[in-house]
Parts: sequence; C-alpha cells; structure tokens
Amino acid sequence: MTGAEYIAAFLARAGCRHVHAMTGGACAFMLDAVGRHPALELVCFQHEQAAAMAADAVWRVSRRVGVTMATSGPGATNLITGIACSFFDSIPSLHITGQVNQRESSAVHGAKVRQSGFQETRIVDMVRPVVKYAVLVRNVEELRRELAKGLAIALSGRMGPVLIDVPMDVQQAEMPDDMPEAAPVTRPDPAPAAAAAEALGATLAAARRPLVLWGGGVNMAGAAPALARWLAQSGLPFVASWAGLDGFDHAMPGFLGQIGVYGNRGANFALQNADTVIVLGSRLDNRQRSGNPANFATGATVHVFDVDPAELQKYGGAYRTTEIDLQLLPEILAAVQAPPVAADWQDYLRTMKARYHGRETSSSALRLNSLSPYDVVRRIRHLIAPDAIVAADTGAALCWLYQAFEVSRHRLFTAGGNSPMGYALCAAIGAKLEAPERQVVSYNGDGGFQVNLQELETVRRLGLDIAIVVMNNGSYGIIKQFQDSYLGGRYTGSQLGYSAPDFGRIAEAYGIRHARVERLEDMTPDLFRNGPTLIDVILSDQTLIEPKLEMGRPINDQYPYLADEDYAEGNRFVAYPRPPGFAGGRRS
Repeated sequence: MTGAEYIAAFLARAGCRHVHAMTGGACAFMLDAVGRHPALELVCFQHEQAAAMAADAVWRVSRRVGVTMATSGPGATNLITGIACSFFDSIPSLHITGQVNQRESSAVHGAKVRQSGFQETRIVDMVRPVVKYAVLVRNVEELRRELAKGLAIALSGRMGPVLIDVPMDVQQAEMPDDMPEAAPVTRPDPAPAAAAAEALGATLAAARRPLVLWGGGVNMAGAAPALARWLAQSGLPFVASWAGLDGFDHAMPGFLGQIGVYGNRGANFALQNADTVIVLGSRLDNRQRSGNPANFATGATVHVFDVDPAELQKYGGAYRTTEIDLQLLPEILAAVQAPPVAADWQDYLRTMKARYHGRETSSSALRLNSLSPYDVVRRIRHLIAPDAIVAADTGAALCWLYQAFEVSRHRLFTAGGNSPMGYALCAAIGAKLEAPERQVVSYNGDGGFQVNLQELETVRRLGLDIAIVVMNNGSYGIIKQFQDSYLGGRYTGSQLGYSAPDFGRIAEAYGIRHARVERLEDMTPDLFRNGPTLIDVILSDQTLIEPKLEMGRPINDQYPYLADEDYAEGNRFVAYPRPPGFAGGRRS
C-alpha cells in the first residue's frame, strides 16, 4: 500500500469514523485514500478552520479522536484556530497536513530561503505552541512510527491535539501493508490514589464550610458519575466551572450554580464564604477568579487537584495542590469520608440558592420591552430533548446560555479557552455526524455566526438536522458592554463599523428553512426538528449580560450591584468590603 493508504487504514483501525477536510493539491493523495476506504467518511468543508472546529467536537460528543486533513500553506495555517480550541480545552485531535515533495522543499537548497515549493510552509514550527506534539515525517518508516506515537500522545495525560506533516512523496511511497499492534489505552498507575485520598481527607477534616468546585477535568477523565454519586451521598455542596457544567444533572440538591465573572450570584457568594474549597480539574483562569486572584476565596483553604503540574505551579504556594490524573477520582473518593456540613452553613446555602439559583433576569430587556435572552434560553431548554447536544459560540450569547441553561442529560459545550467566533456552527456539524441519533443545536450570536456561515452549505449538502439559533442583537454585545463601562460608550468596532445581513435571506440562498422570532411564542417545537432550520431571535442592541463582574471587584460583587444590605447578607461569613463611596444598587 501507499503511505496515503496506510494513513487511511491507521485511522480506521484507531476507531475514527470521519475525516474533516478541505481539498488541496498537497493532500489529494490522502483524501483519495480516505474516500476509497470503506470504514471512513470524508466530510468536505468550505474552510479548513471549520473542519478543525468540527473535529474538536468529536471527542466532546463520542470520546473518539477527531481528525482533519488539509493541504500545505494556507490550508494548514487555516487549521490553527481550531487546533488552538482543542489545545486550550485539552481535547485530543489529530491533524494531518500535506506538504510539498521533499525534492522541492527549501531544505534541499542548503540556504534559509523563505519558500521553495509552491505553498511550502513550515507548519510544524508554526503550530508547536498550540499542540502537544508536531512532526514532519520524511519516509514511510517515520510515518508508521509517528502516527502511532502521535495518537498515543494526544490521548495521554492532559490530552490535546497533535499534527503530523506528510510530504507528497511519502504519501505516494510504497510500504508494507502490515500494521503494528495498536498501543492499548491504559489507565494511569493507581499508586498515587492513596496519597491523594489522604490529602483530600486531611483538607476536608478541618472544614466547617466546605464547597467543591466541579471542573471540566472531571468530565474529561470520565469521572463524572463517580463524583455525582459521592456528592449525593455526602451531601457536600458544590459549584461548577463552565467546562464542568454538563457533567451532572442540575437538579442535584447540592448544586448551587456556575461561578466566575458571569457566574450565578448565589454560587459566587457561597464560594467566597467557604472555609474550604476543593477544586477538581479546573485551572481557575481569570474568568473564574477575576483579574485579581487575591480576591478569590480569601477566607478559605483552597486545595486543587489537577493532572497538569504546570497548572499547579502557577499558584506559587498560595493553594494546596495535588498532581493526580482524575481517572483515579473514583478510587480517591471511595477512600474519603466527607465531614458533616455545619447547620449554619447549610442554612446559608439554602438561602443563597433560593434567592439566586435559576433566577437570572434581564433588567435591560424589561426596561426596553424586548425579548429577554434568559427567557429565550429557558424556552430552548424546554423545547429540546433532555439529551440534546448544544454547541455554543462566544460573546454575550454564550454568557446568556451558560447563565440560564439547566442541564439534565444534555451535552453543553463551547471552545472555552480559545473562544473564537464562528465555532458553534462547525462544532454542531461535527457533533451531528458523530451522534446522528441525537438532537443538535448550534447556538450563536449574530457576530460570531457570520464568521463561518459558509458552512450552511455543508449543512445543506449533508442534509443535517441541526437547529441553528442566532441571538441577534445587531452588534458585538459583550464588547459594547465593556465599552459602556470603560470607554465612554464609544462603540468603535462593536456597532460602528459592524452590520449584519438579513439572515432569513441568507438561509434562503442556501436552501435552508428559517424563522424570525420576536416573541417567545414564535419559538415552537417544530423549529428544532425535521431538517436544518435557522432561527433568528431578535433582541435589542442594548441587551446586557446580567450579572457581570467589573474590574477591581471580587466575583461576589457583580453588576448590576446589589444594595449594601443584600451584599452584606451574601457575605455572612467572610467580609469583602466595598471601597469608600462605592455606589451600590437598591435593595431587592
């Protein structure tokens, strides 16, 4: 077989079903081999970025490794934004790029020319900061070795993307058709579990006001069922990061909400008033702790459990840390007896949950007599299946979704670390291909949707039953809100210089059904089934994210600001003084 045919056979043997690609000369041999392989489906996109974002969704939905192929030069560089999504969110993916024939490459000249072969680009050097591993293979022996090595690296430890660059002469070269045995995917060494359990038990033993932070690493490790059982049995209260939000049923009694800059007020109050915070699989970025981490959980012992030692080192000794693969979390929890929760802490948490959980409202929409995005999100949640997949984009639309959506058995995800505009439509395509039996929703803002709307052609051509929601506020709303706070309401680039087309006419051009939603009653069950539908939800351009943290404040003091009395009640156990002359809100 040829090198290209070997690649196709390797992917099939690894359990891959789809190869997400856009054609080009340097990858033509590989795409031809994929197209001829009976176990693989070649999925052609209109842009390589979209292919990489679709591949990013594969593991999130099916726990299979997503695969792309692209040509050299612009094809390879177009993959980078999607590759970065996988890198920052620890998603395993495999990206195989074509490269010019080695006899045409700049290396043969012995001089540092910028380019020799047509579209020759040193993609391996370019992607190294956003992959776990990248390599240019020079012969079929290296191809055989590096494919297996790359896949193992993608799936090991803190997972992530890998890129393998394959010159055209290697794609065409003959090689034996025997394939080495696939390296088994093994669980981590269980030995560290005992020490981790002892450390967790010691931290909890001193706790009177304990709180668990459920991070995305729990879900990535497949440990969500075990943690949910342990929390239910122990009665320990918990909050979640955005990446952790779809690992459990939000109806669990101990769940208080999502935390952070756009977090639920009650969940933020609880975290800031705890005396012990157990962080499981969260990197505690500045969207969780704010730009000033010194204001985070100031009265608590914070104990972080994470697989990545670099993430633990960044705390500089401020927190207790345990390096552990959370695949071992079931064994750890089985060995830990959680302490009883103090009565005054339970009473406080009940008050916070009753006052704030599930009560997100849009005061701006009420004032403007326009649709509330929070009501729209709840309406979507009511209309879709309890196991539906929701792929979300970025910006204000993303904040509204994560603030108000309550997970049952849904899969709710976004590219949280890289957070590019244009992600949701592409990711929904990847999700629907992997899980055709499940309902899939692509959830977008009007700005982000325009970045990759060319993939409506992919949706139409493949006949994918995807509901495409566009939260249309005619602007980059999250930037506008920032400009209101810090730039005197000058909407440079967010509204001045921005416009959106008639999305209904765009949908018609692609042969896709569409609906315009100006009232909640316009959003009906049939819009979410029976073929692709573009749902254009009309919002005021003045619709805000509420609540939202502003600079300089701790996460428990968000805008719109609570009255001093309500703020003090939320901080029953730990004081977070407001600065002199601070103008709070009115008492609720």
